[in-house]
Amino acid sequence: KCYFCQLVFKNQIQHHSKPVPSIYINWTAAQLSNMTSTAKLSALGFCGADDSVNPRLLALIGQNYPLVEFGVLFRPDKEGQPRYATKNWVSNLSNLLSKNSNTKVRLAAHLCGSYVNDFLSYGANDSAKETIDLFLKQLHDWGFRRVQVNATAVNGVFTENLAYDLTIHSFLSAVRSYPELEFIVQKNEETSPLWSGLLKAKDMPENIVFLHDESKGTGKEVAEGWPTDPTFVAPSKKIVGFAGGIKPSNVKSVVQDTLEASSKSGA
Repeated sequence: KCYFCQLVFKNQIQHHSKPVPSIYINWTAAQLSNMTSTAKLSALGFCGADDSVNPRLLALIGQNYPLVEFGVLFRPDKEGQPRYATKNWVSNLSNLLSKNSNTKVRLAAHLCGSYVNDFLSYGANDSAKETIDLFLKQLHDWGFRRVQVNATAVNGVFTENLAYDLTIHSFLSAVRSYPELEFIVQKNEETSPLWSGLLKAKDMPENIVFLHDESKGTGKEVAEGWPTDPTFVAPSKKIVGFAGGIKPSNVKSVVQDTLEASSKSGA
């Protein structure tokens, strides 16, 4: 099974950091000591866990490699298809993890389709607000602490209204209603009306972070280098994410390149 991957960096320690788990990046101590970046890899995300995966396997990986974050895609019209887990499977995963308090497995919900459409209508439509309130509360109960909003057409979202003030207001209203969750904005050219509107907002909530992902979740590799714009580094947390075509054959070079990019951006 192939999972899409994303990297999240946070500036909180100096460059002699602990090695990344060797199952993912097998650097020597000498290689690590030569890195001058002040950024730290804080999460390595694998997206696409579904019903074909034994929840115990995810628990085992997460317990042994705490940097790993499992992304679960939620899109009602594709639930149960490959890469889209059923709610029953997610519930079973949650129950398994809750039975072992020593197993701290990171979970991120990746919203697609009607969930995003409702999320972007949170401040304008009572039915949408009710749907999102119930779902976000359920996600939190299941153990999810991060929520990625994939507001792109390829993910089944109506993108015509991304630039509307009411859309921006709805996004901010939903985020502010759930400070216990961190919300990830998928930053790419298509979502520019959304993220540019969010950046203009006064007092942008601290629980919003940005993920550079021009691939829009399709796994395409970055062709022109990783972004270094400091605008997209969450000011309070100094955190930024990168995604797009990250795989076993290039993960070492990608981590090195994105470490450099994140440092240049201030993360």
